[in-house]
Amino acid sequence: MAESNLKPRPGRLALLGATGNTGRMVLEKLLENSDISVHGIHIYVRSLAKLEMLFPSLSNDRRVKVFEGSIKDQRMIQDCLAAASTIICTLGENENIPGVTVLSDFARTTINALSTLQSMGEYSIKPRLIMLSSATMNPQFAAARPAFLHWMIRNAFDKPYNDLAKAQEMLLAVPKLLSVTLIQPNALVEERSTGCVVSTEFAYMACSYEDLAEGFVRVCTSASLENLPCIGVSSARAENPMLYAPFVLGKVFRGLAFQFIPG
Repeated sequence: MAESNLKPRPGRLALLGATGNTGRMVLEKLLENSDISVHGIHIYVRSLAKLEMLFPSLSNDRRVKVFEGSIKDQRMIQDCLAAASTIICTLGENENIPGVTVLSDFARTTINALSTLQSMGEYSIKPRLIMLSSATMNPQFAAARPAFLHWMIRNAFDKPYNDLAKAQEMLLAVPKLLSVTLIQPNALVEERSTGCVVSTEFAYMACSYEDLAEGFVRVCTSASLENLPCIGVSSARAENPMLYAPFVLGKVFRGLAFQFIPG
């Protein structure tokens, strides 16, 4: 898919979740991109100490303001999102843990915060939310898999997928408050970048965190990707799915054990 008219949206950027594998890579690339960072970046984290350990010089960066606390703290999230033209959410859970609600909590708090800002007249531009999702939640991308494999993957990560589905439903139901672009990779792997591939037609079997972060920045800065609801992001190396089959199956069997084996 061709990209053109590289021009970032004006205004502040808000990043929610900057200490996980995805979020820290996204933050690194945002800080390197002067076209984005010149407008200022608000960062939400649960642990300021962890953020400062990952980015020791961040406390001296005038472009950045950090908000620490619970994702359920509406006033704090409201302050974080104030004047943001773009919101990036990299929150989520990778394990099939019962009771996970981090994304539905994020969606609920964000909707309430933006509603309050709008009622207060502090809503100069409808923000765009660029949110980490999953290719499993995209019927077109998932259709490329054998049906039984899709069932295995969906059940192996049933709890976080249910949380993600609930969050997406809530956020997509309020188009007057924000527009939503879902970033939808398949399996996330810790390896060096082999080239970021973005597409509205497919997602390869795997994506490195570095390539995923590059995808977020491209979606932030490319006018041709501005109004797309769903974008697949992959690593170029994953064009050969057999390279990642052992890793993916290992993660799937682990998730299925969480799902079906008591204790």
